[in-house]
Amino acid sequence: MNSTVYDAFRCLNLLATATRPHGIREMGRELGLDSAKVTRLIQTLLTLDMVQRDANRKYSLGIGIHRLSAHAIHNSAFYNAVMDLLEESGNHAISLVIGVLSGNKVVYLIHTRGGKSIARALGNYESYPVHDSVIGIKLLSAMSDEEIISQIGIHDYLLLRNDINESRRHQVFAKDFGAGDYRLACNIPGMQAAIALSNISSEKMDIESLRLYLTSAAKKISGESVPMLQQ
Repeated sequence: MNSTVYDAFRCLNLLATATRPHGIREMGRELGLDSAKVTRLIQTLLTLDMVQRDANRKYSLGIGIHRLSAHAIHNSAFYNAVMDLLEESGNHAISLVIGVLSGNKVVYLIHTRGGKSIARALGNYESYPVHDSVIGIKLLSAMSDEEIISQIGIHDYLLLRNDINESRRHQVFAKDFGAGDYRLACNIPGMQAAIALSNISSEKMDIESLRLYLTSAAKKISGESVPMLQQ
């Protein structure tokens, strides 16, 4: 592994997940890196416009990273398939969510938030504790117990063990998170991502139809066809 490239991405990830600019020493403390090394990395990232510096000599993401993101999304087969899926499905009270694991959290790439516009659904890069997400449970269930403990720690593993074992028994995992918030999730074939439906009222909805829709949607994103979700 090239440690310089690895640490540069760690710096970018820190700034991407931060809610405010960071100084060199602060970044070094959080990443466990020498300040001199962080300075060298940041100087290179500044040259590439990947980060920017404010008047207080603190750093945040620069226009270069947004330019890279725009190109990546525009040329992404994944996002093109998701856009087609959202346009076919239309707006519904049920939320459609796609997420990935990041340590002991789930990052949502797509979240329609119960009928919000497609534009607001894209790029919802919020993160939530893995134990609060049906997507997180479903993604963990594809891993071995040892891998799960390494990913989220023994405490969270023990909290989720029963749900993980249940998820392993079903292509679509279902969990009730409270009144009017029944959730379904399945893994997207060939990707380390999962797709879910949430805000489901299990008493009023045809759950089996939603299961079929979800598995079809996952296949469409991975390259196969999917029927449109009925109103």
